[in-house]
Amino acid sequence: MTCSSRMAVGADVHAWGTWGGPGRERHATDRAHRGDTRPLSCQSVVVTAQTALKQALRDTFGHDARRHGYKGSAPTWRKASAQGDWAIVNVQSASWSSSERLRCVVNISVAPEPWLRWQSHLLGAAMPKNVTEHLGLFRDRVHPAGSPPGADAWWEVTDEASAARTVAGIAEQLELGVWTQLDELLTPSGMLRTVRANNLGHIHGEAHEVFFARAEALLLMDAGESARLETCLARALDGVIPTQRANAEAFDRWVRVQAAG
Repeated sequence: MTCSSRMAVGADVHAWGTWGGPGRERHATDRAHRGDTRPLSCQSVVVTAQTALKQALRDTFGHDARRHGYKGSAPTWRKASAQGDWAIVNVQSASWSSSERLRCVVNISVAPEPWLRWQSHLLGAAMPKNVTEHLGLFRDRVHPAGSPPGADAWWEVTDEASAARTVAGIAEQLELGVWTQLDELLTPSGMLRTVRANNLGHIHGEAHEVFFARAEALLLMDAGESARLETCLARALDGVIPTQRANAEAFDRWVRVQAAG
């Protein structure tokens, strides 16, 4: 039955009050007062910005992620290595977004197994089965093309068309070396190189010398005791501020136990 024919039938039924009860009659009357005489099934469905983005990610970006070996669904995809390291790609929506307007950005993260092991010890709890983006040792963001250097620019979604453009832009940015970068960081040698370059995404530069010394020690400890490991542990202790000395010594002891085991 077409919308026009259903409209005719619906009008007769509503007139007799025998279909849907008084609640539906009031609804029909309200719509008539607004000048909309179509039956409910012929009304246009308003798609929220959240739904539009989720559908676009599912229909297009999800295929890209799986092609690169990732599993999951919007907004998060993960890839694990044989060593238990994890790479995570997460499309984060701003908490202040509305149903009409949404802003989003891509978080990328890599969590080596030794780092997760230390976090588990530190927190006194097992790591979640599905490692989340914020647990990464390496963490960074992917921004829209043309964003000024250092600017925390986000994509904006208002409807299905802008959602499709956003997801296409995200896919394009990740194809410009991001997938390759994540694969490199999933290897022990790749992560070690970026740690020694003092670049873990959000954390970078010589001002974080103690953090990088600890990170390198974690990546080296499973190979056993070595001169390089001793150097890293010494740097981690020498550079720590007095109020963090106890924590630094606890880290030193734990790493030595791992290296000896």
